Amino acid sequence: MRSTILSFKLETVTNRIGLLRSVVELFGIVLVRFRPAQRLWGAWLIAVNAAGLLFITHVEAQIALAAVGIAVLTQALIYQRTRFIRLLGLTHILWVPMLAWMVLRFDMLPAGEPAFHVWLVILIATNTICLAIDSWDAMRFVRGERQPYYVW
Repeated sequence: MRSTILSFKLETVTNRIGLLRSVVELFGIVLVRFRPAQRLWGAWLIAVNAAGLLFITHVEAQIALAAVGIAVLTQALIYQRTRFIRLLGLTHILWVPMLAWMVLRFDMLPAGEPAFHVWLVILIATNTICLAIDSWDAMRFVRGERQPYYVW
């Protein structure tokens, strides 16, 4: 019994380390291994989404950060199994309803917070462009580009 519990705990710790390492490697690939223009885009995407922390009291920022968190964790799980393939961007699918919701409620946002409004417009534009890039990558995957194209 004791060895079973110990084995389960060891497996759980190993999986957590694997997940954390996958997240670190993903960010490493984006911020270090990408070509310069792609690296700049990746840094911009991360910065714009992370800037939601500056507006954490707003539900829009909370939703954006939750969607990014889910996407990163899902990407890490995919990366653990298949490495850096063109389907990783599909995890941003959560952004579609999130962005639609944000656009629809933009007129209802309280006045007097120009920095928040600017961030929200930049977030919507950036994540919409990212979805277009992700769609292109998914199409390339469907057309046969299935091998990992970056490695750590």
